[in-house]
Amino acid sequence: MSAHPSSNTGGTRTGMMSGIYGGGPIYSQGTTTIPRLKASGFREVIVWNIAINKEGDLNFNYEFPLAAKGEYVGAAKYPLFASQMAALKATPSSVTRLTFSVGSSNTGVFQAIRALVEVDGTGPHSILYRNFHALKTAIPWIDAIDFDDENCYDHPSMVSFAVMLGKLGYEVSLCPYTNNQFWIDVATSANQQRPGTVTAVHLQCYSGGAGQSPCSNWNFGAIPVYPGLASDSSPADVYGAMAGWVQSCAIQGGFFWLFDDIYKKADLTQEYAAAINRAGK
Repeated sequence: MSAHPSSNTGGTRTGMMSGIYGGGPIYSQGTTTIPRLKASGFREVIVWNIAINKEGDLNFNYEFPLAAKGEYVGAAKYPLFASQMAALKATPSSVTRLTFSVGSSNTGVFQAIRALVEVDGTGPHSILYRNFHALKTAIPWIDAIDFDDENCYDHPSMVSFAVMLGKLGYEVSLCPYTNNQFWIDVATSANQQRPGTVTAVHLQCYSGGAGQSPCSNWNFGAIPVYPGLASDSSPADVYGAMAGWVQSCAIQGGFFWLFDDIYKKADLTQEYAAAINRAGK
């Protein structure tokens, strides 16, 4: 199935939704990296990635405990993190959307989610609900939770998890690189149960997803598909690819992977943002 222009436009164009994924440097070196991201030109920052263990604890990259037992615990290691997330979107800033990513290529995170959903459910008394509620209370500026499942692919638990997050006030975005029908089905089911839950797709077009195109086999209807490229592509390469996708299927945005590779070079961060933003003009 091919994506038609109408499936990626979602209405009148208001500029490209340019996103960037970033890990440790965002929270461990925030006094430097937050101002850099604010001035970068990127509109969305996706903080990567939250691991979830069998107890339901939330932990950034297995090094930064975020929530446990229904309480926000992030201040213990990085006391400025919550206020820095607020500052990220505060004027003046190019950033208008803050997303936290769950999962990665590591095995175990979505398996833990599946087990927790099966045993504990996703109601207000479940540990997943309580921990994500604590996170939203501590950092209400989070707009969305991004799903990067690369090895579990359990439809019932992922849909239940997404709907739970929607009830807590989060939007949900998906970050696939393969298995297109699984992801399309998840988005469809989640939005049937709770309309407006899944609002975006970040399609990996690098590494395992190299060769993927938002214009082919990734039709999510009205949900925009944002293709992503990595630091092994130059800003010129990124611009060329994004501009081509704009022409082919009217993408509304794209993303760059990974801030950690370029964060020491402010000019390069701005160049990648400009490459995506200019592609839509």
